[in-house]
Formats: sequence, C-alpha cells, structure tokens
Amino acid sequence: MKTSAPMIYRFLGFNTQGDIGPYTLYTGKRRQLVIYLSTRPKKPPSSRQDHQRNRLRVLARLWQTLSAAEREAWELAVRAAHLRITGFNLYTYSVLRADRAAVHTIEQQSGISLTYPGNEP
Repeated sequence: MKTSAPMIYRFLGFNTQGDIGPYTLYTGKRRQLVIYLSTRPKKPPSSRQDHQRNRLRVLARLWQTLSAAEREAWELAVRAAHLRITGFNLYTYSVLRADRAAVHTIEQQSGISLTYPGNEP
C-alpha cells in the first residue's frame, strides 16, 4: 500500500491542515487526519458574501493605518488579558460588532489604552 505525502508528514510529527496542493486536510473528531481533493465553488458568491468580504478588506486597511505602536498595544493588551486570540482578532471583532464595551473591558484588565475607530466599516 502506497503512503500519501500528507500521511508521511503526520507520521513525522507535522500537524498538516488546510489546502496543500490539490488536497484539503483537517483533523476529524476522533483526531484522525481527513484528506479529500479540493474543489472549486459551483456558483459565484452572493451579494451578501461580497459585502462581508468588502467589510473585511476595509477593516484590514483600517488595521494597517494604525501605527506600529498602536498595533503593538492591541497585541500587548490581548496577552495581558490572557486571551487566546491576536490583537487583530480583537480589533476585528470589536469593529465589526461595534462592541466598544469589550474593548473597554480589555483596557481595564490590561491597563493599556487602545486606539479604536468607533465606527463600523
């Protein structure tokens, strides 16, 4: 029986996930590696999907407009609050959900003041 390349990587200790070449890999419920051939979408994205993707593009641009020190403050605040997300993840959540209260809570827990745009893209 021929062993596939992704299985060899798993055997060597690599946790392969995502799209690798023509395959999509992920770990199943029973911690086994699941592999299948990647496919293309059968229909174009809906207008709601396009709208959401555009919101995320604008949000990424907003993040890039922050200075390096401001972005680092978001990262430090997340680490100080012992969250399992990145500063960008918190920024994305707080802007998309317009959840200034969450940012305020993290600021209080970490003692770090964060730059927040205050409006939804």
